[in-house]
Amino acid sequence: MDAYEMRLQLRDNLGETVASHWSNAQLVRRLNIEHKAVARKVVDSPGDWLLKKSAALTPSSNQLTLPADCLRPVYVEEVSSGRMIPIRGTIRERSGGRLPGFGGAIEAYLIGNYIEIDQESFGNTCYLWYQPRVLDLQSGTCQTSTGATSVYFNLANFPSGVDDYYNGVTLHVYDVTSNALNFNGLITDWTGLTGIATIASAAAAPAALDKYGTVSPLPEEVHNLVVMRATVKGIAKPSSTFEKELFSFYRAELKKEEEDVEAFLMSRLGDSVYTRITDY
Repeated sequence: MDAYEMRLQLRDNLGETVASHWSNAQLVRRLNIEHKAVARKVVDSPGDWLLKKSAALTPSSNQLTLPADCLRPVYVEEVSSGRMIPIRGTIRERSGGRLPGFGGAIEAYLIGNYIEIDQESFGNTCYLWYQPRVLDLQSGTCQTSTGATSVYFNLANFPSGVDDYYNGVTLHVYDVTSNALNFNGLITDWTGLTGIATIASAAAAPAALDKYGTVSPLPEEVHNLVVMRATVKGIAKPSSTFEKELFSFYRAELKKEEEDVEAFLMSRLGDSVYTRITDY
């Protein structure tokens, strides 16, 4: 599901044929809260679903700056040799690697937004393998500046104001009349001030009033969990129309979905048997 489909499903679950208690912007905000929560489950699972490699990083004073989207660094790889430089934790643990007889192996340590390489005057370029943060989802109605190679997001739904934030994100655009998928491709440029996403030419040019939604990088099998978590939180609204039976039903559905997702994520590696090197 893209964010537009998630939002429609969420509103259906809440029993709102049209916006009533929750606006579209509020639903998108709730989806994003749960999207990040589910992303943490995915990152903590053994399958490395989101693992990525940075561009070549050049150390400054033995330090590598973490990429802006880095959630959890995994290890450093020297570009020239392919040598792995393990990340041992915080700088407070460096003393163990400096004991006599340690052998001079290079290690790395986390300090704030940096990785410290434990070797004086280390200047070799490196890759960083890391788990990234997931970007916020966005969905809404295309605005009047939308054209053949641009989609103007609805600023009322609070898309990111940071330039290039959605670069590389997959976007779906649906025809307002037929609901046909007019565009399925990557955002090549994002201008935060105007809310305009640049795209490649589509078979049917997006137009004002078409519907759009960004696509989550999480595996499709966990998308419904995002919706279910948002549903339970959305039903528990401060309103006189709260229905206990419906709430109990969705809580039970959420529990089952969480169990199914947990089993799915843990099966990523199948029946593989291997030895993982974790230390020297």
